[in-house]
Amino acid sequence: MLHLDQAIASADAPAARHVFLTRDDRGLRSMARGLDAQLAQGQQIGPLGGAVVVIKGNIDLAGMPTTAGSRSFAAKAADRSAPLVSRLVQAGGLPMGHANMSEFAFSGLGLNPAFGTPLNALNPDLVPGGSSSGCASAVALGIADLAVGTDTSGSTRVPAAYQGLYGFRPSMGRYEDAGILPLAPSLDTPGPIARDLRGILQLDTVLRQRFTADFRDPAKRVVIPDAASLGEVSSAVVHMLYDTASDLISRGWSVDFKPVPALLDIRKLFAEFGSLVAAEAPAAIGAFTALDNPRIDPNVRLRLSQGLLIDPSKMAALRAARVLLQADMRKALGSALLLMPTVPGPPARLADVATPAEFAAENARALSLTMPTAFLDMPSLAMPVAGRVPGQSLSLSASSGGDDRLLEAAERMAPVLLKMGKEH
Repeated sequence: MLHLDQAIASADAPAARHVFLTRDDRGLRSMARGLDAQLAQGQQIGPLGGAVVVIKGNIDLAGMPTTAGSRSFAAKAADRSAPLVSRLVQAGGLPMGHANMSEFAFSGLGLNPAFGTPLNALNPDLVPGGSSSGCASAVALGIADLAVGTDTSGSTRVPAAYQGLYGFRPSMGRYEDAGILPLAPSLDTPGPIARDLRGILQLDTVLRQRFTADFRDPAKRVVIPDAASLGEVSSAVVHMLYDTASDLISRGWSVDFKPVPALLDIRKLFAEFGSLVAAEAPAAIGAFTALDNPRIDPNVRLRLSQGLLIDPSKMAALRAARVLLQADMRKALGSALLLMPTVPGPPARLADVATPAEFAAENARALSLTMPTAFLDMPSLAMPVAGRVPGQSLSLSASSGGDDRLLEAAERMAPVLLKMGKEH
């Protein structure tokens, strides 16, 4: 109970003012007492052992309205929790409540004018990263042990990168996604956020529906995209990437710098046809509210209006290209993993995203490296580098379905990246 008391006290602190959408502290304490009773009787309480877990506001929690961070529709209290939440509870997790988020999960910056913007725990002047901003802030502020968000274009990985955390996007279907308010069904997936890799592995063990591990040939070879494949990244990020590569080589990793054509092709594809998330979002959100509802965040409303301009033929072209590009990436990687920056630079200052043009430019920049791997359904893990400085993060990715091999390799790589943070 003491651990939970500390979590609730932290959640009530001024720094956490906009972290949560809804909490049920009474219900949470009741669940904790149940776990205490089990322990007193000598019973096991599951692998999560009473860990406090925050849940993104677009995932059903019994008795709480699933608002997805929006005041534009009357959300009813959920009759039951999403299956993934039930898995957490069965494993001994304590779901603390709904974490704040970008409205309808449709932004990589994490701002929410309707409910307030969660604090970036590393620097309050910076955007927290989105869309799972409240999840990341809760973990980074020390309120929660773990968090479960969603990732459509980078929404677990970007806030993790901006707040010095680990964020994982699994392959589609690895975790059950029933009971989640959709944004782009072809891309949406739940994903964990944690302070350390152990937390990611704990949540993955509890949430996964399938296990495909094959560790007979553990991956110790990575491909790093060349500058043209990455696009615009800051000089600090480039130096971080090259320093990391040198350190990995000294530790026996095989590192191959080379063009990754699929990344270039995706940028061209999006420039010509628009993104798949933009194409699917209007229909998904339109099931809950009018797209021109003035209560929707103006920046989200603008993106929805732009998505309406993408005609069905372009959506079909995007989906067809996706299959081909997935095959191209699988062929390019072979047995290797992809290592690249999670974000192209540090988070924007809150003061610098005040206009629609500034917001749009920074949002596109924040998602520029995570969106392609989501489009290719590549499991991707964002890992902090350089002493958990905002934006200093690298992502390790595998071809679709390679989650277990990726996580096994990350167990060996993550300590190297954290050691880099102490040395540089």
